Amino acid sequence: MSDWQTLGSHRFRSQDDVLCFEPHGELPLPQAERWLQLLAAHFQQHPDGFLMVDARQFTPPAADVRRLFLSHFRDRRPAPHVIVFGANLLIRTASRLVLSAARQLYGLELDLTHCSIEAEAWSQVEQQHLLRQSAR
Repeated sequence: MSDWQTLGSHRFRSQDDVLCFEPHGELPLPQAERWLQLLAAHFQQHPDGFLMVDARQFTPPAADVRRLFLSHFRDRRPAPHVIVFGANLLIRTASRLVLSAARQLYGLELDLTHCSIEAEAWSQVEQQHLLRQSAR
């Protein structure tokens, strides 16, 4: 397990094929650009990896950051399994709507799972690992 690293007020770490992100407030555009570089590097190394987001202190991104994220996923086509835990109902609903629109408009293939607590999120990762092992 890697130690937590910071990106502005946010934290992230890599734990095997899982990239953990703990946002704390707004993600300004320069930090979002750096985050996408880190994300791309992780999923280049772990194409079937996971992005786990602790959304307890998540603030929805500004329009310029949303456009940057959409462009990144549209152009690079990474397909991480995204697991979000701790998000309130509004964030869960909004994220599903945005993802649904991105799928329709751009054919993006992101797998999104919402969990209530961190332990449930890690359980999802373990279940996916077991499914992959049994499929081999």
